[in-house]
Amino acid sequence: MTATALNVRADASTDAEVLTLVRRGDELSLIEEHDGWYRVRLPSGESGWVSARYVSRGGRMPAPQPRRPGCPPDSDYAFEKSPMPSFSDRGAHGLVIVEANVNTNGVVTSTRVLSNNTGDETLAFLAEREIREARFIPPVRNCVRRPFLFTYKRAF
Repeated sequence: MTATALNVRADASTDAEVLTLVRRGDELSLIEEHDGWYRVRLPSGESGWVSARYVSRGGRMPAPQPRRPGCPPDSDYAFEKSPMPSFSDRGAHGLVIVEANVNTNGVVTSTRVLSNNTGDETLAFLAEREIREARFIPPVRNCVRRPFLFTYKRAF
């Protein structure tokens, strides 16, 4: 493996259920190859799928997969417009953590307060508003922009 740890999935897809995790140095037996994925047998006898890009075969690296013309490279998310912290003259202090669903256009579609130890619900409302106004450049995987969850931590 070229990664430190690697998910073994039920199907050949990043959206498939994760069955287990293997670590660098673990030996996997190749069962089949399909569209950039390897179906492997684990030492336990179970089988699953791993991304070929993170596995070396017989001590050599797999050949890089050619990209389609005009296909953007894989990337992580980035901010197009960062959250702008609001000022609050309230006496409460602490941390508000908000989970935001971001669509493939980089727009926050929904939010949920995961925790608020300030004791002030108004500060949670402010944190949600701040992240809703942010804009993202979504991550790209296999030439496709992907929706994602973003965790916003706001200290007051």
